[in-house]
Amino acid sequence: MKTISINERALLAFVHDVAMLAISWVVTFLLFSESLRAISSGDLLPGIGLVLAVAIPVQAAVSIIFGMYQGLWRYASLPDVQRIVASVLAGSLAVGLTVWTGDWLGKLGFAQFFVQTLLLIALMSGSRIAYRSWQEWRQYGKTGDIGTPVLVLGAGDAAVSLIKELARSSDWRVMGLLDDDNKKRHRLLHGERVLGAIEELPKFARSLKVKHAVIAMPSVAYSVRRRVVEICNKARVQVLTIPKFNSVALAPATSGKTSPPKIRRVAVEDLMKRETVILDDAGLHDLITDKVIMVTGAGGSIGSELCRQIATYQPSMLVLFEQSEFAMYQIEQTLRDAFENLPIASVIGDIRNARRVNQAMHQYSPSLVFHAAAYKHVPLMEESNAWEAVQNNALGTLIVAKSAIEYGVKKFVLISTDKAVNPTNVMGATKRLSEMICQALQQSGDTRFEMVRFGNVLGSAGSVIPRFQEQIDQGGPVTVTHPDMVRYFMSIPEAAQLVLQAGTMGLGGEVFVLDMGEPVKIVDLANDMIRLSEPTDSEIKVVFTGLRPGEKLFEELLTDDEHTRPTPHPKLRVAKAREVAAGFLESLTTWLNQERMPDDSEVRRDLKRWVPEYVAQVRPKLKSIIGNADKKSA
Repeated sequence: MKTISINERALLAFVHDVAMLAISWVVTFLLFSESLRAISSGDLLPGIGLVLAVAIPVQAAVSIIFGMYQGLWRYASLPDVQRIVASVLAGSLAVGLTVWTGDWLGKLGFAQFFVQTLLLIALMSGSRIAYRSWQEWRQYGKTGDIGTPVLVLGAGDAAVSLIKELARSSDWRVMGLLDDDNKKRHRLLHGERVLGAIEELPKFARSLKVKHAVIAMPSVAYSVRRRVVEICNKARVQVLTIPKFNSVALAPATSGKTSPPKIRRVAVEDLMKRETVILDDAGLHDLITDKVIMVTGAGGSIGSELCRQIATYQPSMLVLFEQSEFAMYQIEQTLRDAFENLPIASVIGDIRNARRVNQAMHQYSPSLVFHAAAYKHVPLMEESNAWEAVQNNALGTLIVAKSAIEYGVKKFVLISTDKAVNPTNVMGATKRLSEMICQALQQSGDTRFEMVRFGNVLGSAGSVIPRFQEQIDQGGPVTVTHPDMVRYFMSIPEAAQLVLQAGTMGLGGEVFVLDMGEPVKIVDLANDMIRLSEPTDSEIKVVFTGLRPGEKLFEELLTDDEHTRPTPHPKLRVAKAREVAAGFLESLTTWLNQERMPDDSEVRRDLKRWVPEYVAQVRPKLKSIIGNADKKSA
């Protein structure tokens, strides 16, 4: 079958509208004729012909000016109807003025023009809507029993949008909606009935044989999401959600097809009590827009998200510095796909290689550096890798920071961790050492140094989330080190946004801490993930294995008012960090650059000298913990 080109479609639409114009005037003349004799004798034809001789060119010109033939009928919608109304009204006014000014057909009055205008609007709009409906029926038809049955939870705007898109997909079949608003009970939304309250999900899931439900309430409170997930879990229904209202969208029109709605499984982040981050966009534009920005560790969890966030503020160039070739490839491709016009420089290098770091600084002259490159895994750095942690985290920071001063970087932001607070492990001690290096360097040169501390981020490479998910997928058990283990969590995007926000505030030497929200018990996190997994007949248990090397049960509360002071942003505070002693940096540099490789015990001993608050942890006995492991389950 021959494909009709865009120009041919526009010509056909133009011919159609001319025909509708003629029909509307013929019908109007017939409605206002005084007798059947005038109709049968053909006395009306001269008048109709004279009006069309004026109306066709005038209305055609107006329609072209209003862009009536730029769209496609198969996607006709409310904006197209609005354009038709505006075009017809303007055209009718122009025709009326032409007729009355020329004293033609003086018998034509306001009533005739009013009726003809309404008729033309109805004919042009109706044709387009009818064509779209026919095309959708031809492409999608009646799905019948095709697609997986699903219940939609919520009956608001997001639910209506979701139903429209699900109707275009053969993957899903909406069986009805559930909503707690009694006023919506038994009402129809886009052809689908509101069956009852969300609490009644188990009943409707059984009667309708539904195994999936979609939460179409993107702005609902976290407590409501938790309740809905619990209801779905009791009903043994897989719970899905939509990220946000405007993320449910069609595929590009050029493809000629639509993609399934962007629904996803509910993630553990959705059950966390986290408020929306409000950013100072003006301050971030001043910080980033039209400037060269460099990110070390650009392929890591935090580094890659920083790159994505920075790219939205249109820097003149984004310099990616990364040791891993694969991680570099991933973030580079992601950025090039999402930001086609963003200049990107991909620098493969080790932050411990001073020559490579200096080369990158000299070549690209960044005005702002985000230093995210670090070893962050506590047990790995604790066991036989202590000196590598020192070299990468401390010496690497020293090299990048000194290079920043030498090449005129205006601001240097160090990504630190809550584990630098009273550290009990090598990783935390080396990150505190990195902070102290920046504090010491603040006293020399014009570069402003800022440090940003935060806790665990959900879904990062070192997070427990991927490990828990892997264990759940294998049928369990899920291993937790201790029943009382507590951590602070935030999402990767939230952490990156607050790091950028901190970058707009610092005057030099500050240690910013992020408000991590409410502490979360790791065992509760594991149980949440189990509840969100595919319903199975077997119960997935939680088993406790004992603390790993360097781990603490509790992390210090970063937003304690006794140890921090507020900033203009409610989620950022400034810690009262211990001052660095005079001569510290010179002695530390000698130790970091020693030729021999000390063993782990020597590293821990010397770290205590450089970081007095560091106290190496003595691991508790495991028998009492493991002995009770089988008593705890999901």
